[in-house]
Amino acid sequence: MAKKILKSDLSVSGIKALQKQLRDYQNDLNRKCELLVKRLAESGIPVIDENMAKANFTMDSEGVQSGADPQHYTHVKINAFGSYAKAELIVEGKELLFIEFGAGVYYNGAEGSSPHPKGEEFGYVIGSYGKGHGVQKMWGYYADSGELVLTHGVEATMPMYKASLEIANNVVKIAKEVFEK
Repeated sequence: MAKKILKSDLSVSGIKALQKQLRDYQNDLNRKCELLVKRLAESGIPVIDENMAKANFTMDSEGVQSGADPQHYTHVKINAFGSYAKAELIVEGKELLFIEFGAGVYYNGAEGSSPHPKGEEFGYVIGSYGKGHGVQKMWGYYADSGELVLTHGVEATMPMYKASLEIANNVVKIAKEVFEK
């Protein structure tokens, strides 16, 4: 962090000037803390976008679907008041849990396991959702149109987990950028 030197004489007006310098310095620190949490949260957005794109629908030669709907909206919500600053990285879209934790043994390993480091902790293990069809290499469901869709499921691309790792890796670098000014 950049060194800040406050100067004043010991007169009444000098002490008042020093108090103002301290308030200005405190306000600047609060602003920088808010900027830090915002920049850290924003550093996860490209990672989310990249890993959501990997979940894209594909259809094999036999008409079996794999993947999920990668359409999503990612944004950062900031809550700051005084010395408090909090940022939330939010992703909105369809099938996010499937994209994050995976669905089906075809891409994700054995029934009851999880390729996601937090899958078992959060209770998202392969084959545990809905009617348990994810334990099969292929299953079907009816789309909103009434059409039967055959699928292998969705590979866990873990956009939020990987974004959290990116954010953690960026803390020192971004803190230096924000506070060394």
